[in-house]
Amino acid sequence: MDMLHQTSGSPKDEQFENLHLGKLIKDYIEQETPYTKTYIATQLGLTRTCFSSRLNSPFYGNTFDLMKVSILLEKDFLSPCLAVMRASGTNSNKLYTEKEYAEMMMKLAHAEKKLFEKERELNLTHELLEKYRLMSR
Repeated sequence: MDMLHQTSGSPKDEQFENLHLGKLIKDYIEQETPYTKTYIATQLGLTRTCFSSRLNSPFYGNTFDLMKVSILLEKDFLSPCLAVMRASGTNSNKLYTEKEYAEMMMKLAHAEKKLFEKERELNLTHELLEKYRLMSR
């Protein structure tokens, strides 16, 4: 039976048992860098609590989160994921052209801009609600 039609558990869970990206990143920070976790969190635009949650998670975050922390710490944290994929028989031979990559990055930038705008609107709404709440007392 192929992996898409398995009935119990997720695909080949045992392959992921030894891959804890959060611990890998945490250990690297503690043993190989002079930085504190608070400093790294700030550099990534995260709260200390959010960053700690990621470090305690086997998958750390999403792919972009892994890329960001890899770039910041100048350490490749994506290769262990690729090694698990290769060990399962999945070989990626799809390479993106520079144009495709640029288009994906533009889409990402637009999505992040929209999220930033929504967050700003939400913050303003909360501020207004708080002012109205204080005025109604």
